[in-house]
Amino acid sequence: MKHEIIIGGRGGQGVQLMGYLLGYAFVKYRNLYVVQTEEYGASTRGGESYTELIVSDKESDVAAVKVRSADVGIFMFQGAWDALSNKVKEDGIIIYDGSLVNPDKGKRFDIRAGDLARDVFKTAIVANMIMLGSMSAITGIVSIEELKNSIKEVVNPRFIELNTKAVEFGYSEALKLSSTSVKQERSGSSSL
Repeated sequence: MKHEIIIGGRGGQGVQLMGYLLGYAFVKYRNLYVVQTEEYGASTRGGESYTELIVSDKESDVAAVKVRSADVGIFMFQGAWDALSNKVKEDGIIIYDGSLVNPDKGKRFDIRAGDLARDVFKTAIVANMIMLGSMSAITGIVSIEELKNSIKEVVNPRFIELNTKAVEFGYSEALKLSSTSVKQERSGSSSL
């Protein structure tokens, strides 16, 4: 079993935290090997930011440090898609915020995480957690419980409850999306 995952956005969207939580969940709760790299621009907020993970049950699979052919991509900013889409398989799973990104390949799932975060939680800071919960529901490569436990162990205690609720919300919304749009997804994109 091997997965290559890339998460792209811009500074301030919590991309690095998403990658760290995923890596933590894979190592601690799945006992898998993980290599994670991250990159972000000189500007802390607004510049492009991305993280890559290679996850496997074999240590030799994570010897490569860079993702070459991601089977899962999460994108929260068009500039990140433009810069990184060449690293995503043609038939890879693309989870994206359609109000900010317009991908042109892959099995696409439009999760309007920024809008949902503002509408439901009255703050955009949990859009990243909505995306993580959605990824869990759509791919099944990490469980919602593993993500919630990782949040409890990694995130600042002041934000554990909010982040946990956002992950749960993203998971339930994506379940609705994926159960009603499997046929749509094969022919184009699905939208939430």
